[in-house]
Amino acid sequence: MIAVLRHIIEHGGLTVALIALVSLAALTIAIERAWRLLPLRRRFAAVRDACNEALLRAGPAQALAGMSGDDAMSRVLRAGLLAQERGPETMHLAARACAQREVAGIERGLGVIQIAAQVAPWLGLMGTVVGLMEVFQNVGGSATAPTSPAAALATGAVAAGIGQALGATVAGLVVAITSYVAYSLLSGVSNRLIDELENGAADLPAFIGALRPAAG
Repeated sequence: MIAVLRHIIEHGGLTVALIALVSLAALTIAIERAWRLLPLRRRFAAVRDACNEALLRAGPAQALAGMSGDDAMSRVLRAGLLAQERGPETMHLAARACAQREVAGIERGLGVIQIAAQVAPWLGLMGTVVGLMEVFQNVGGSATAPTSPAAALATGAVAAGIGQALGATVAGLVVAITSYVAYSLLSGVSNRLIDELENGAADLPAFIGALRPAAG
């Protein structure tokens, strides 16, 4: 396998270089997104628990004072608590609007990984077609050109050229598969985080509404 990868890198040409750039961009974004998104679910749960505890202990004013974090859940809960005096419906709308604004930040970069998964196999196919065209042009222009296609394929030079051309397809498929897996996993994580924000926006007015009879 290592020998195959070395052969692809050494003889792939411009198309494999483009595939490598696409792969590097997708890998960089995937690592950055995983590093940022994976800890957020635990962070979101901790922020919601702290908010609920503050509401039970000291009421909305104390809970609002504790929502000073710079994470998405703190901003969503803070937006809802700021509107709590205008009623539960307004509180829900304010928190939900804030949650929707956070979606773009959570999903940032995932589109690039998706594009890499879609473009890489086409780049590989283009590299293969260009490589095969060069192989057969060289065979046709040679003074000792074989007399038949079968004889041409039997020559070592043509076989090596076809192998180099197919290397672009292999490189494109490898990048496409890994990018698709990374996109699927990170998209699942981001969707769960967005659901957490939506649940926080929906539960906050109901939670405060349950406290008001006790306060009264």
